[in-house]
Amino acid sequence: MIEVKKLQMPAGLRAVVAGLLFGAVSATPVMAMPGDATEWGARDPGACPAIRLAAAPTSAQVTTMLRCRHETIERAGGALWLMENLNVAVGAPIPFVAAYNSFVMREADTRSQVYPIRGSWTWSVCMTRHDAGIRGNPDQNCYETDVQAAKGVCWKTSFGDWSCLLSGSSFGRRENTRPPRRGAPGQAR
Repeated sequence: MIEVKKLQMPAGLRAVVAGLLFGAVSATPVMAMPGDATEWGARDPGACPAIRLAAAPTSAQVTTMLRCRHETIERAGGALWLMENLNVAVGAPIPFVAAYNSFVMREADTRSQVYPIRGSWTWSVCMTRHDAGIRGNPDQNCYETDVQAAKGVCWKTSFGDWSCLLSGSSFGRRENTRPPRRGAPGQAR
């Protein structure tokens, strides 16, 4: 029997793995869920504007698309996931088939080229200030973990919009950190 609780991963990811292993529906949304992060004392998750491009996406546009895709307020459990210190580089275009086996590119226009990306960021994962107050200091309601050497891809969808994803292993968890409060690039407000 597999005990998911003993795996080294964030609680939100542990819920996803448990759901996959045991057939439950995950509480973590596949795409970012916009919302008001006032309960966490933090900035809101990244906005999700439709991005239509005539040329290669810029690093700023990729940053916006990544925040849209990955930043979230979990529907259950109440965790807020924010990407801080996000740095990305966009590579030269490659054929769709070159990235097909490595990444799930939903609604991809398979006739268009895709752009490999690489980067790093810091996850800031927060509980509500209320929950943190029960356990201690409501102003130190987050933990941070770094993701380096992440790889991903940006692609054009069959609807003409663009989307990106980036993934990598996290390490170096720092407990009891303050929530990100400033507006981040690619993030409304």
